[in-house]
Amino acid sequence: MDAFTMVILACVAGEPKCTSARVADVGFTSIEACEARIDAITDTMTSEFGRKPEFKGRAVTYDVSCMSRKELLQTLGIADLDA
Repeated sequence: MDAFTMVILACVAGEPKCTSARVADVGFTSIEACEARIDAITDTMTSEFGRKPEFKGRAVTYDVSCMSRKELLQTLGIADLDA
């Protein structure tokens, strides 16, 4: 069974760079299982941003993708990880 990886790009309004994270969970055995965790993970990230005084009151936008190993490797431009 294929496992999925969640890739998150979080951007705080006014910041020149975004933060990225990759979440590989053994429970992500379907696209639905991966997507079901998006809210929990982005809520946690938003709380962490909110604890930083310099980010208080700023909007956070997220771009989240759930990808299989093959899709992740293609997205990263890796032809074959074993090569």
